[in-house]
Amino acid sequence: MCNPPRHQSTASTSSSPGIGPGVGTGTITAAVRALIPAHPVCTEALAVAKSILPASILYHSLRVYFYATAFMRLFEDFLPPGAHYAPSIRSTMASEYDNPTPSCTPRAAPHVLFVACILHDIGTASTYNDVPERFEVVSADVAENLLRAHGIPEKEVRDAWLAMSLHTSPGIAERLGGTVRALRLGVRADFGSYPPPPPELIDTWADVIRWQLPRLEIEKELGDAVCEQGIQNPQKAPGGSWPGDLVRAKRDNPDWEGVNRGF
Repeated sequence: MCNPPRHQSTASTSSSPGIGPGVGTGTITAAVRALIPAHPVCTEALAVAKSILPASILYHSLRVYFYATAFMRLFEDFLPPGAHYAPSIRSTMASEYDNPTPSCTPRAAPHVLFVACILHDIGTASTYNDVPERFEVVSADVAENLLRAHGIPEKEVRDAWLAMSLHTSPGIAERLGGTVRALRLGVRADFGSYPPPPPELIDTWADVIRWQLPRLEIEKELGDAVCEQGIQNPQKAPGGSWPGDLVRAKRDNPDWEGVNRGF
């Protein structure tokens, strides 16, 4: 992890000027809460996310968690040794990531995966506009602090940090397995660049995802948040990064009002 700088989380918006419309307005229904791991670190992470993220990014983060959980199960990362899903389920997905590089813990705890997912975009909140690092790294640092405060083992903290910091890094995160791969594929599935998990693995959550976690304007709001941070602070959008791509696209199309063309 190279000992990244620590950025503290906050569950209050009262001292965070400039927070955009929609922040703190996301509604977490009883049905959604029932599907979240019953662990104190999840309760705190959800409170932080709900307080400083707009509803669109909050709901996206929850959808990513459900998709990531399904991918964990698909690749058997949540299964006990010796247990397997039927080949018919696995065959519905491409096998390109079936044999990841053995760099991460293969079986991630559900509460660690939840924290990584629900906070993976927390660095886009205006609370962190002045932190001179990419939003992915800021998000990972926030989660690292929270997980350590709850006594999560260091290996799992490291995996969550890697998953969050690499979730916009195509071709790298997919190869690392465990939490890193699950988060990356969950994000891709939510944005349509990877097939969603097979119905057998998401039928419990399908109605929740469809009816209680609406997409709203996630592509525009997330893209705009990342781009605005990068324009204000170039250190947040280095060349070759996804934030850098968004900033470049905005400068190439300054009058464009739709979803950032670099998204």
